[in-house]
Amino acid sequence: MIAAPDRSNAVGSVTQFNGEIYCCTGRYNPNGSQLGDAQNTRPGGRVYKVDKKGNWMYRGHPGADDAIPEDQPTNGYETGKADDATSLTVYHGDLFATSNHRRGAFRYDGEEGWQNIGPDNRLISFVIHEDRLYTLVNGGPIYRYNGDNDWTYCGTPERATQIYSAVTYAGDLYVGTWPDGALFRYGGGEQWERVGKAGYEQEIMGMVLYNAKVYCGSLPMANAWRLDRDGLTFIANADNTPTAYLRRLWSLAVYRGRLFGGTLPSGHIMSLSAGAMATCDRALAPGWRHIVATRRADVLELHVDGNMVARSRAFQRADYDLTTNSPLSIGCGVGHAFRGAMRDLRIYNTALGEAEARQFAQAK
Repeated sequence: MIAAPDRSNAVGSVTQFNGEIYCCTGRYNPNGSQLGDAQNTRPGGRVYKVDKKGNWMYRGHPGADDAIPEDQPTNGYETGKADDATSLTVYHGDLFATSNHRRGAFRYDGEEGWQNIGPDNRLISFVIHEDRLYTLVNGGPIYRYNGDNDWTYCGTPERATQIYSAVTYAGDLYVGTWPDGALFRYGGGEQWERVGKAGYEQEIMGMVLYNAKVYCGSLPMANAWRLDRDGLTFIANADNTPTAYLRRLWSLAVYRGRLFGGTLPSGHIMSLSAGAMATCDRALAPGWRHIVATRRADVLELHVDGNMVARSRAFQRADYDLTTNSPLSIGCGVGHAFRGAMRDLRIYNTALGEAEARQFAQAK
């Protein structure tokens, strides 16, 4: 286990950049949320990376040198303290960060340097959609990054004052909002279309694409939801802490074919399985990679460069009807479109064995 990077009370984001693990810290402040004041009030806002020995190395403090305008709300934080870094995202070879109580996005310049590149808003997080970087703003607006310090305003979903999550689904950008707990689809320009509401919930927190469906977490009941044709469908409750007025299913991730969710205030990690999946849970190395995906009897297998990297749980084939009238599409599934090159694509009517996958990989 790696020790905490600093003595603040939250790690806002973890990402991989240039083959190394980076994280950013924050002083999470629940003031006004009925969770009570934080017991740990030590400032955060710093960025760290893990060195080869497993130790955290300080990589700067986004926004630490920026002056806070007098009209900028501090929400209980001390004026002049950039103590909350909330999101890290890699885009086109650069590392970007947000600081929830500092205006603008920050681009990493190396060593301990960070450059403020705008826009003049308090940003919550980033999302990459169709190879473009978007940012979600505290207050509801959404902006698209054009490079340098140039941003385009992309509108504000109806009644939205906070947007924490976004996902690409079937080629469209979706965002979840507060205070209506609604899901919106981007229509281009400044247009947003409401496509669903999470029951009586007030906010959609985490969002992720899992097994060809959009899944959401919500507040104040910490419920899980799935986007279907007729709107959002309730799936399960993840945190029923009886003494908490507000409960959150805040973060969602896919790992080893299952959907995982982080909860507040219980601090538990919950998971569920929908269908059968085999997922490669690490970034592929640069260059040409040989990939084989098979269904063998009652399991799914995934091979990369001749090595099996994932295997699904066993399932009953009779439980899944795979008949469809839809045409076969390769590289343009329910998430992002594939951006790269393919060659020597083959489709077999039998499952390849591990020895065969290795043989084909060696002959690539």
